[in-house]
Amino acid sequence: MDNADPTRSEEASVLLGAVSRLVRTSRAIAHRRAQSLGPSGTPFAVLKTLAGSDARPGDLATALSVSPSVISRALVPLEQHGLIERRHDAGDARAWVLTLSAQGRKTLEAHHQEYVRLLTEAIADWDLAELRTATASLVRVEQLFCDYAEQFRNTLTSTDVAGLRALPDTAPKESA
Repeated sequence: MDNADPTRSEEASVLLGAVSRLVRTSRAIAHRRAQSLGPSGTPFAVLKTLAGSDARPGDLATALSVSPSVISRALVPLEQHGLIERRHDAGDARAWVLTLSAQGRKTLEAHHQEYVRLLTEAIADWDLAELRTATASLVRVEQLFCDYAEQFRNTLTSTDVAGLRALPDTAPKESA
């Protein structure tokens, strides 16, 4: 398999464009729905991460590939709304550990169920084979991006990230 194949590069470009648009569209939907559903973006990702296990703020920043200041800003409203709780770390009394509160679990579950309902409606005309193929492909792309991000987690600076966000969408336009 030749990775320099122009057709492969063109298809990779189309895939990258589709992923980029999916991320932007997902963020836009989450932003619009935030008032009715509650946390979105980084705060929602914090809740999802804490649903798996308690964590220090720095560990959340690493897990979500954001700066500690982004996490700090996200934690304030989550605490104010009683969705997360802070407690001293048993191993280091100077440090804090964050945990998902009962209200946070309830909010996260309601949020998840609403998005599952919306997606189920949107894909109502897909057969099960299409759904399984799309799911497998997206999971594979997600893992590829996670692996790639892990390689650069400690090497990208905030300037690098800002520069990447400013890049134009260069994917070829789909013909109608």
